[in-house]
Amino acid sequence: MISVVLPTHNEIGLGLLPDVLAPLTGHADVEPIAVDNASRDGTAALLRDAGARVIDLPGSNRAQRLNAGFAACTGDVVLLHHPRSVLAPDALDALRGLPADAIWGAFTHAFDDRHPLLGWTSWYSNRVRLDRAGVAYLDHCIFLRRDRLPDAPVPDLDIFEDTALSRRLRPLGRPRRLPQIATTSAVRYRRNGVWRQAAMNQVLKLGYAARVPPRLMNRIYERGLSLNG
Repeated sequence: MISVVLPTHNEIGLGLLPDVLAPLTGHADVEPIAVDNASRDGTAALLRDAGARVIDLPGSNRAQRLNAGFAACTGDVVLLHHPRSVLAPDALDALRGLPADAIWGAFTHAFDDRHPLLGWTSWYSNRVRLDRAGVAYLDHCIFLRRDRLPDAPVPDLDIFEDTALSRRLRPLGRPRRLPQIATTSAVRYRRNGVWRQAAMNQVLKLGYAARVPPRLMNRIYERGLSLNG
């Protein structure tokens, strides 16, 4: 059984949720679980209509929603799924065929925009950050073996919880990057400007290294967007 955890918050307006759900629903061996932060736009209804189990967790950050979903899982493999990443149609088959020594990993990242800087960002994210440094962002869609982790594996941070999770997972083994593509919306870059958003990302990484309070950094990251709830 594969359990999929999808942390959601007002996803309807972006128009991506049906495409996100399409590869995940309608399988007897796949358990889709959405943990929703008080969406007011019909997100929860769409999820239920698609066959996902919906857990309501108002006032939560994304890490808390991921942990709530993880605690509800029954599958041997858990897929922590970004709500704005669309997996390739054969991604679940790749998870079904995971070798026993693949403890955790993620899919290969791409953006839904052809801007050269975004192409370079995906290359760096795949080849350097994940393959060499062993850090997977949630938009790669992270998979892991449930029996190797506690019930709340994701550090409770308002931002960079995926980086902190990767650091927690690395002692279990190197991450495995699967070749199937996780295509992520570049909505932040389109709304803020590609270069401006890229610069903001680097500043926030420096802030994380300097231990700036995550809640403050997330307010900066989410200003005018509120994509992560």
